[in-house]
Amino acid sequence: MTETVVDAADKTAGRTRHANLNLPNSLTTVRFLLIPAILLTFDAQFAYHELVAPLLFVLASVTDSLDGRVARRYAKVTTLGKFLDPLADKMLILAVLALLVQDGLLAAWVVVLILGRELLITGLRAVGAAQGLIIVATPFGKTKTVSQMLAVGLLMLARPYPGLVTIAHLTVWAAVLFTVFSGIDYLWRYRRLLYR
Repeated sequence: MTETVVDAADKTAGRTRHANLNLPNSLTTVRFLLIPAILLTFDAQFAYHELVAPLLFVLASVTDSLDGRVARRYAKVTTLGKFLDPLADKMLILAVLALLVQDGLLAAWVVVLILGRELLITGLRAVGAAQGLIIVATPFGKTKTVSQMLAVGLLMLARPYPGLVTIAHLTVWAAVLFTVFSGIDYLWRYRRLLYR
């Protein structure tokens, strides 16, 4: 009897491992691997490094758009993917934002605000999960992510192309507004969780 239970558990674990080895999770893994590549190339000293880093960032952003779509379209959504995808998004954005602050291309308060919003929503999701509620991404949240990636990409390109500085800064302000409003939107939508 015990051996049968162990065999069944092994088979279930094997199916889970196999399910996790799919294209969406591979794309998310690629995004994780691109983060150190972006950080290393941005301040490197080889030819065209100022273009390579933004190109890698765009590639990482594309994987962010693709992994979720592929997972939903081909029914490849996994628990591991649900965990890794938002983690990769946050690490990508925050790592590059920190790099931009270090190089004097972005004010530190912007990073603090974005990080604060992410911690707030992560805490809200944890409260929701404890009460059996899964908090999904809202339209404001998705727009926030797109605006942040656009702002970061333009700031990276503004170094080799100074003509982009003005539009990059305007995009940063737009990203800040979407970050604030999306945080308020989440709090308003799920405010009842905080009073249970």
